[in-house]
Amino acid sequence: MPAKLPEYRLGVDLGGTKIHVVVLDRKGRIVGSARTATKGERGYAAVVERIARTALEALDDADVKRKSVKVCGIGAPGPVDAERGVMHMAPNLGWIDKPLARDLGKALAMRVVLGNDVNCGALGEVAYGAAVDARSAVAAFVGTGLGGAVVIDGTVVNGAHGYGGEIGHIPSPFGDAVCGCGRRGCLETVASKTGVLRLINDAIAQGRKARLDVTGTVKSSAIAEALAAGCPVTKAAIDRMVEALAWGLCAIGNVVDPEVFILGGGLAETLGKPLLPRLAGMMAETSVLYRRQRPKLVMAKLGDDAVAVGAAVAAGRPV
Repeated sequence: MPAKLPEYRLGVDLGGTKIHVVVLDRKGRIVGSARTATKGERGYAAVVERIARTALEALDDADVKRKSVKVCGIGAPGPVDAERGVMHMAPNLGWIDKPLARDLGKALAMRVVLGNDVNCGALGEVAYGAAVDARSAVAAFVGTGLGGAVVIDGTVVNGAHGYGGEIGHIPSPFGDAVCGCGRRGCLETVASKTGVLRLINDAIAQGRKARLDVTGTVKSSAIAEALAAGCPVTKAAIDRMVEALAWGLCAIGNVVDPEVFILGGGLAETLGKPLLPRLAGMMAETSVLYRRQRPKLVMAKLGDDAVAVGAAVAAGRPV
């Protein structure tokens, strides 16, 4: 007989710029939430305190007493040791080997489960989102970078060192641009918003005209608008992104052979469902597996709540 879920679970999405907390009930419904800026420049201890305070605000929003909640999950932006609760590295926050689960657990006086943010997002989609009841799923979150995750029988495949499913840093045949990790030619140098903007910048530098102003911060919505307006430079960059992403999904798909692929992240979700048939067609061109059996691709449903929901799901499981 399966173990009974806790009545309430806390889930935290820790990002480089924001902290988002949800309170999940036994049926997977969000009954309360709270959000604040991360303010990572104030240091590790201050961020832990801000997470704890935001968690208490979410409980107040849900009208749930803190003593009624025994577990909290947190999805963090970087590789983690889930068993030890240690954040190996958070480049956007400047953290190295921080015992985040222990320290947040002390601040909240409850058990805390730590996971990678993309892994948590994928778990949320499998539990309560776009891939409910899927026995196996591969997720690709296309945002500023490219994050990936593998979920088998409702469990995230973390791997021996916390890098399971991390397709963004597979060396790819799509050029040798420098990646944020310091190496050249990683898949996310093309299959990400950063990659698309770099391709557009390169085209502009070669004298081509683009409808998109790539100076300063560029939102995914601006890329989508330029694409819809027929900008050939933007179209070429998105075509290249689709080609690279298809290659990456085929690489991991040929190993895992998942029941479903989940597409999420700011850029993918902004481009929306029209991206899916284009990607499936390119996967069929790339791999004999998907030429014979068309891949099932779905767009993530949980949006900004995916990571926090998945973290709460992970925390609510029996120890």
